[in-house]
Amino acid sequence: MKVDLHTLWDIEIDESRLCEYCTDDSIHLEISYNSDFRNAVFLRKIADFICKHYWVHPKWRTRIVLIVDELNNNAIEYGTLKWGSNLFEFQLVKNTCWNIDIRISVTDAWNGLHAKNAGNMKELRDQHNSKDFSKHHSIRGRGLFLIISRLVDSLEFEDVDKKGLKVIVTKSLQVHSDS
Repeated sequence: MKVDLHTLWDIEIDESRLCEYCTDDSIHLEISYNSDFRNAVFLRKIADFICKHYWVHPKWRTRIVLIVDELNNNAIEYGTLKWGSNLFEFQLVKNTCWNIDIRISVTDAWNGLHAKNAGNMKELRDQHNSKDFSKHHSIRGRGLFLIISRLVDSLEFEDVDKKGLKVIVTKSLQVHSDS
């Protein structure tokens, strides 16, 4: 289901509207939104609501929100000019064996001042993965690779029709499990 962010909120996220997109065992939601940091709070609330709805352990709900925040921040800060359009995608599938597969992506517009393509991002990922972050104290410039890559099963990059960069993370969890 593809929706615009502004249709899900006025002052708060409309949780009853979000429930309409949920089935017993899955949700696949695509949300287009303006490249503006003020929208981050709504994306965090949507991710938290979906995780809570499908019984994701609170520890992992917090981590998923952190991942969403970092993906969004990178798209806004590097990939899309202010008020351009980004696409947030959240897919969760609860399997019969009580496993949950989560796939989250953010696609930027590739018109930001520091926009990169998938090849550039793969090179950066390889460079950052070879660094020892235990001696690195700067907060800037390491979030995507340090925070996300330590929490997810995969971190991938795709060029989207020469119109944007899609950053995709996946994670498999067990319902109610903190690991």
